[in-house]
Amino acid sequence: MSFLDSIGDAIGTSNNKAIDDSIKYLDEIERIAKGASTSNQSLYRGYYGQMQDMYGGNAAKYGDAVDRLADAIANYKDFEYTRSANDFMDPAREQRVASAMSAINNASASGGNRFSSNYLDKLAAKQQSLASEEWRAAYDRMMQDRNQQLSEWQSRQNKINNMGTLAGLYGNDRDKLSDAIGNYYTNLANQNNADLSVMSDVTQGKANLNAQRSNGVGDLVGNIATIVGSIFG
Repeated sequence: MSFLDSIGDAIGTSNNKAIDDSIKYLDEIERIAKGASTSNQSLYRGYYGQMQDMYGGNAAKYGDAVDRLADAIANYKDFEYTRSANDFMDPAREQRVASAMSAINNASASGGNRFSSNYLDKLAAKQQSLASEEWRAAYDRMMQDRNQQLSEWQSRQNKINNMGTLAGLYGNDRDKLSDAIGNYYTNLANQNNADLSVMSDVTQGKANLNAQRSNGVGDLVGNIATIVGSIFG
C-alpha cells in the first residue's frame, strides 16, 4: 500500500483525525531526523578526535621547530679553515735542531775535519732533514685538527638537515589537521542546515495541516504528500 493510500484510509470522514494522524507522522519524521543528526554529529566528533590524536601533537610542535631551524640556519657558515702547518710547529724543535747540530760539530771536531766540505755537507743535510721532519709532523697535526673541525661542521650541517626534515613532517601533520578541522566544521554546517530544513518543513507542514481543520478534507492528501516530499526529496 502506498503512502498516499494509507493517508487516504486515515482520513475517512473525519478531517480532524486525519490531521492528528498526519501531525503524529510529522512528529515521527522529526524524531527520526533528530536521531540521525545526533548520530552524525557523534561521528563527526569522533572523526575530529581521531585526527587530533593522529596529527595534533606534531602540528603543535611545528612553530617551535621552524623557529629553531631558522636560528640554526642564521648561524650556519660555510666551512673555512685558516690555520697552517706553522701554527703546529713544536716549540721545542729549535732545541732539538741545536742538539743535533752540536752532535755533528763535536764529532767532526774530534776528527779534525770540522771545516771540511764533507762536514759542511753533513751539517746542511742534517738541517734539511730535521726541518723536513718538523714540517711533516706539524702538517700531520694540522690535518688532524682540520679533519676534526670539518667533522664537527658536517655534524652541525647534518643536524640542520634533520631539523629541516622534522619541521617538514610537522608541517605536513599541521596541514592534515587543518584539512580535518575544515572537514569537521563543513560537516557540522551541512548537518545544521539539514536539521534546519527538516524543522522548517515539519513546522510548516504542521501549520498547513492545522489550517485544514477549518477547510475540510478536499486538499489534505495532496498537502501531506507535498510536505513529506519536501522533507525527503
